[in-house]
Amino acid sequence: MNLQRILILLVATALAACGSGGSGGISGSGGVPTGTSRGPIDGFGSVIVTGVAFDSDTASITKDGEPATQADLSVGQLIEVQGDFEQRVATTITYRSEIKGPLTAVALGDPALGVATLQVLGQTVRVNGATLYDGTTLSGLTPGDLLEVSGSRAEGGTVVATYVELKQQLDLYKVVGTAADVTPSQFRIGGLELDTSTADLGDLPGGVVVEGQRVEAKGSPLGWDPLVPRLVASKVEPAGVGVGSEGQRLELEGYITDFVSPAQFQVLGSPVRTTASTSFINGSAASLTNNVKVQVKGNLDASGVLEASSCEIRATGDYRTTWTIASTTQATQSVTVLGFEWRITNSTELEDQSSAEVDPLGFADLDVGDYVRVRGYRDGADLVAERLRRRNLDSDARLRGPVTQLDGLGFGELEVNGTILLADGSTVYRDENDQPISQAEFFDALFLGRFVDAKWDPFGGDPSGQAVDELELEID
Repeated sequence: MNLQRILILLVATALAACGSGGSGGISGSGGVPTGTSRGPIDGFGSVIVTGVAFDSDTASITKDGEPATQADLSVGQLIEVQGDFEQRVATTITYRSEIKGPLTAVALGDPALGVATLQVLGQTVRVNGATLYDGTTLSGLTPGDLLEVSGSRAEGGTVVATYVELKQQLDLYKVVGTAADVTPSQFRIGGLELDTSTADLGDLPGGVVVEGQRVEAKGSPLGWDPLVPRLVASKVEPAGVGVGSEGQRLELEGYITDFVSPAQFQVLGSPVRTTASTSFINGSAASLTNNVKVQVKGNLDASGVLEASSCEIRATGDYRTTWTIASTTQATQSVTVLGFEWRITNSTELEDQSSAEVDPLGFADLDVGDYVRVRGYRDGADLVAERLRRRNLDSDARLRGPVTQLDGLGFGELEVNGTILLADGSTVYRDENDQPISQAEFFDALFLGRFVDAKWDPFGGDPSGQAVDELELEID
């Protein structure tokens, strides 16, 4: 877990503690449920989700349909909390894993950033630096491993995993998702065919699977065929999102799907509407499109649509630069690399992997012209370096960050965190699954705030004067 996430958890816990006294707080006896919160667990001490702590002492907790306790839950698992939103007391906490099944393939995108694409039970799963692992690591994953995956679906059906657990045994494989290509005897979720000819469909309305319906399908490992891939389903049941009542609070953290306009889209299967009164954080309405991670909060209208009072763009991708130091600033303890000004703190891991072998490496040892690899995160207006490695001079360069300008630039240009990049016909373009795409497809998919990864090799030192060798879109 990186420093930024730890700080977020500490702040959220502190805010919860501050709210526990006086006439409000979360320490009341509960009351009538007034809202729902859905998102990955950020921490405990109570249960923290969507940045808010809920008192869980009296909550009824279920995990994949079975009674559970808070000790059975883990940070990163995507849950639904219903409760009293004035007192912030949970009445029910529900966890439903997205996938349980075998890992069939691992495609490493960038191991240093924790980015990879997995195939699990016919589903495409994207992991990143924010994904939490239980019983395994990214480097330890091997085809054939049995995994439990929790996360949210992005547009196109990719599961962006917030939690991955290695299981020693699974009595049933399962997947949750939207039914497609439905026939009387089968349907599809993602890349998985599900044979329903002998399945129990009794819990479904009318006893049938409907196109576009969100369902949970289970089946025995004996009915798994990885070559198709296909699973013989033993049971299919509804997994839809409850609508709630007019005026109830709804708070969501996930990826935008079914985008129609900045005023009409879905998050975690719930319809969302923004208005002129919506407060935007870390962006604007122009930042919204499919596959943008957001945290939206507001109340339900009469038709069950979340009317957002706030919408926070939640870029989780790490910032990164690899090249020589252009300048150092003693007063702010900062170094500038490819236009990114990095603040070095007492928590920054500094390591000298160059032939100089300075140990320990300090800020005073860093000089203009040093070849460094820096990784970190944004803290308000500052970029904070989590890790800096000094190495012997090499020819490759790299820059990873959010798009900050598109309009008013020349053809093939984009601005990433204030640095102008040039792309042309020689540039290799890739989508978020590391698949080649055209230049037009790449630029059509850009929006302010979207993370991109740029690489040069060899690099001449001027990102605005030398075309990028490779540009890749990032989901987060």
